[in-house]
Parts: sequence; structure tokens; C-alpha cells
Amino acid sequence: MKKVTSTDVARLAGVSQSTVSMVLNNKIGPSFSEETKNKVLDAARQLGYMLPAQSISVPDKNIIAVFIPTLSNPYYTQLTSCIEKYALSKGYKILLCNTSRNKEYESYYLDYFSKTKVAGIIFTFVPSYPQMAEQLALSLPIVLIGEKTVDMTIPSIELNNVKAGVIMGEHLLSLGHFHFAFLSTPLDNLSLARRQRLEGLKIALKEKMPQGSLDIFISDHIAESDTTTSPYEYEVGYGLTKKVLSSKSSATALIGVNDMTAIGIIGCLYDSGFHVPDHYSVCGFDNIFVSGVSIPSITTIEHHLPLRGQSAVDLILSRQSASQLGRSASLIAPQVNKIEYDPELLIRRSTGPCRCRRDIQ
Repeated sequence: MKKVTSTDVARLAGVSQSTVSMVLNNKIGPSFSEETKNKVLDAARQLGYMLPAQSISVPDKNIIAVFIPTLSNPYYTQLTSCIEKYALSKGYKILLCNTSRNKEYESYYLDYFSKTKVAGIIFTFVPSYPQMAEQLALSLPIVLIGEKTVDMTIPSIELNNVKAGVIMGEHLLSLGHFHFAFLSTPLDNLSLARRQRLEGLKIALKEKMPQGSLDIFISDHIAESDTTTSPYEYEVGYGLTKKVLSSKSSATALIGVNDMTAIGIIGCLYDSGFHVPDHYSVCGFDNIFVSGVSIPSITTIEHHLPLRGQSAVDLILSRQSASQLGRSASLIAPQVNKIEYDPELLIRRSTGPCRCRRDIQ
């Protein structure tokens, strides 16, 4: 991709190139209004322009920065632990960057690491500023653990989430459930895995039980956040289950977009006088630790986090080694741009044979 210049930033912001230079370098001289400064900074972020290096400390080059969106979902803490364990075995440490699902925090971290020397960056979610991440990837190894958008060039360690949805749907169909309800956090452009799981469920129904049905309940939160007292995904599962119960849905199987959502579903069902799996079967995705020890234990999808974390670290280190041999990161074509793992169904106590709807009313 073409390298973004300060001239490009100036053109988009509608200011002179010298203004861009002074604003981004914090040079002493003419004072600029906050509006002008914001225009320049916003334009830089949109174009993926890395801010000039400032006089800040340079961290250890044996550090890998790991970007996560939240600490409230155990999936990310487990994944981070897997990355850290393997990185330490290779002589590297990790620096955890929690964005709290705040795009400005993410932008700050990207700005910061454009000015420092670390071994690389591992994203555990799709970047909110893909152009900014790709621009930084020209000089610093970056790997994404998760489904990337088609246009992104960053190497990715993926799980086949369409297949995950298919095998979950086939499991429920084998138990006699023909009417599903899918409960999810928002299905926006950055949540490809969520949409793929839903797509897989639709495929399973279409191929195995065309007369079945799939009701979709999506959180109406405008933006995801961790500001509530309970984990965000749990609250979504609990709240959407209330909507399922008050609706005319014929669903006998409630499918959470992930395990935390599934735990919220079970919580609401029990509070409403229902039992799992006697009245409803419930399942999720991710195989976080709590899904295996909850009552009932939750049927879920194994994501092979140790293997995916190891692959991400290996990609970072292989690109770093190539760079140390004298080639700039912008000229290093990674030998592998995509590694994909197959999902594994873990059948537990939260799913069971379907009972006729009239038997539970």
C-alpha cells in the first residue's frame, strides 16, 4: 500500500502542510485552535498516518504488545495467558493494552507504538483503525488473532466460525431441536466472527431441517462498553433472554454468541423459573474456563487458544528475525498470511433432548 504522507493529511484536513507538521510535532510557534488540532489528528487517524517520533522512552525490544478489548470476558484473559506463556518460553515478555472497547484508547496505543521499538503487536480483535494498523505494519510486525476483513493485509490466526455454527446447529438438530434463537451482541462491521456463527446456524437448518426456524435477538446497545457492574456479554444474554420469553418465539434451543452470553441466558432462565436443559437447551462459543465448571456445564466450541496464541507469537518472531537480517518490515512478505484452525464441539450438560413446547408451559 502507498505510504501516507503529511501532505495527504493536510489535504484531508484542509490545512497547510506546515500546519500539519507543527501540530503533529508539537513545535513551539503559532498557537492553533482546538478545532484545527482535532482536524489534523482526525485526518491522521483516518489515513493511518503514524505520528512523528517524540522524545519518549524506548521499551525493551523483547516485548510483544497484546491488544485486548476487555478484561471482563475470560476469553481474552485466557488467550493472553496462552500468548504470555509461549512468549516467555521464547525469551519475550508481553505488554497488555486493554482498550476497554474505546476507539480512542486503541488510537493512543497505536500512536505510542509508532514511536517505540517493540517486537510486534498482536491484536485479539479487528482493529477499529485498520488503515492506521496497516500503516504501522509496514515497519512493525502485527498479527491478528481473529477473523479479519477481506481488505486487511495484516496476517491473521483464524478459527472457522462458519463451521463452528454449522456443527453447533447439527448438534442441536440431532437432539430434536428444530427452532433456535440466536442471542448476540451487535453484529457490526468489526464483529465478523459473530456474523459467521449465525451464518453457520442458518446453513445447518437449511441443509438438515428446512422447516425449522431461527429467531435472532441482537443487543440494541449503540456501543459496547464495560461500564456496567456485570460483564457486558452477560448482561446482553440476560436481557435478550427476557425478550425471548416475552415474545412468541417457539425456540427450544437458545444459542449465545459466546459463553458469557450463554451464562447470562442461563441466569435469566433460572430466575424466570425454567431449568436447563429440561425446559431449554443452551449453548455458546469460546470454551472459557467457567463454561466447564458452571451448573450446568455449557456445551460450547473449543477455540484452540494455546495453538493460536503460539502461532501468533511465531509469526511475530519470524518477521522480526527477517527484519534483523537487513530487510525492512515493509519489504517482508510473511510466509503465511493466514492460519486457520477447525472448531471442536464440546458437548456438556446444558444441551439435551427437545421436549414438546406444550410440556413446559
